[in-house]
Amino acid sequence: MLNKTYPKINIRSKCELSKRISHKKLPRQDALTLINDVKNNFEKYWKDNISKSKPEKNKYVRNAKRTPLGKLLKIINSKILAPHDNIVPNFIFGGPKGRDHVKAAYSLLGTYKKRTLLKADLQGFFEQIDEKNVIDFFLKCDCDYKTAKFLGYICCVFDGQKGSNSKKRVLARGFSTSSRLAVWCNLDVFIELDRLVKKRLKGYDPRLAIFVDDIGITASRVPIDLMDNLYKEIKELFEGKKQKQPLILNDKKKDIKQHFEGMEILGSFLYRNKLKLGKKSFSNKQKIKSLLKEKNVTNMKKIKNKYRSIKQYEKYVEMQGKQKNKIL
Repeated sequence: MLNKTYPKINIRSKCELSKRISHKKLPRQDALTLINDVKNNFEKYWKDNISKSKPEKNKYVRNAKRTPLGKLLKIINSKILAPHDNIVPNFIFGGPKGRDHVKAAYSLLGTYKKRTLLKADLQGFFEQIDEKNVIDFFLKCDCDYKTAKFLGYICCVFDGQKGSNSKKRVLARGFSTSSRLAVWCNLDVFIELDRLVKKRLKGYDPRLAIFVDDIGITASRVPIDLMDNLYKEIKELFEGKKQKQPLILNDKKKDIKQHFEGMEILGSFLYRNKLKLGKKSFSNKQKIKSLLKEKNVTNMKKIKNKYRSIKQYEKYVEMQGKQKNKIL
């Protein structure tokens, strides 16, 4: 039975899937051939992106670009998942189109001043989402089990480095479908979190933003101990026995900052009604600026382009304060 919280995808066979993903340059029969090819050769069509992976944290980025699998995932992402971005709650960023990290940070500014920021981080976010949860999502969207199982299969890989003989299949970090699926597979607990934040911080002008594995919460004139207790409740909500898919928080990245201490999240500092570049971006800007003043520097054109890019990014960050009424 269709859950009204979830999109109505309603694909009940491979033929129906081929029809839905077909377009002018990919006729229906070719789409079906692509689906069968990926089904039969899935393991051949992806590899680990070692340069972007962090083995010490068990974070392996997968790469399926320029393969039939990459092509199929890209089409599924754009034609099956993306059309439903508009029903994702407006406190969730990072998956839906147009909701980037800058807009996520800006949404935390709120209406009233003297704010306090609580930061939380989901540890190994993609690796905590197993294949069963991806299949369950497609079942909630009114797909039949066989189709849901196939979609879950091609969107997931075995945990750990490829070839490590892991028995657990998890959402593939780096696949084009993963950001949106990560949101949908955790939508229920994210909605519960939103309710918890509004309940505990009622009267304090609470704001919540979830950007992939980063969680930010702000409130006005709120006692520090209330925010600390809220973190404990969030931890219980995410990691408790009630959850079919527990999400582990990284306690080392928990942080509570008041407005006068400098509130930074998602690469931006939060001020009264505006954002400013965070420490890392500001430091990069200053380093590049100093290089421009030096003589006999090689690749000056490349340095100028970098400086131009960071200035454009800074302008975009600071412009958010002028677009208050346009924020999602």
